[in-house]
Parts: sequence; C-alpha cells; structure tokens
Amino acid sequence: MTFLDCDVAEAVRIGLEAAGGKNLEVFSPTIGRQLLERGLIDEIDLHIAPVLLGDGIRLYDSPGGSPVRLELLIGADPAAEVDVRYRPLAAG
Repeated sequence: MTFLDCDVAEAVRIGLEAAGGKNLEVFSPTIGRQLLERGLIDEIDLHIAPVLLGDGIRLYDSPGGSPVRLELLIGADPAAEVDVRYRPLAAG
C-alpha cells in the first residue's frame, strides 16, 4: 500500500502510471468530488443497496455546486432514467 501526500490531480497521474494502462478506481466520495470538479473522472459506477443510512457522507457532496449531468453507459437508452422501488423491511 502506498500513501500519497499531494494534490489529487498529481495522485491520479501517479496512480495511472502505476496502473500501467489499467483502470484507476477511487472509493472516496470526497476525493471523487474533487476529481469530478477537475474533469478527471471518466466513469462513475453507482451501486444501489436497499438500505437507508441515518448518517454518513453524501455521494459527491458539493454545497452550492453546479449539477453534473450523467450519461448511462450500460443499457439500451443512454439517456434513460433508472427507477427502483423498495419496501422497508421490519427490523429483526
């Protein structure tokens, strides 16, 4: 494991070099938001889990920031919206 103490753009450059042509994945919403603002994100994978958290960090939180439009990469219609519906389960 390597820890970096530099700007996120420099960390991406170092990570991509180390990846040798493979994907560089980011699992931090705060770093992801910074990379998104700098135009350094190629794709975003969202995995929806059927649970509501009472506390936590918002995904790519940016108070006062501009909306970021996304294009669906998997599916028949790249502009489609995805709707899911869940029912709360009883505790226990």
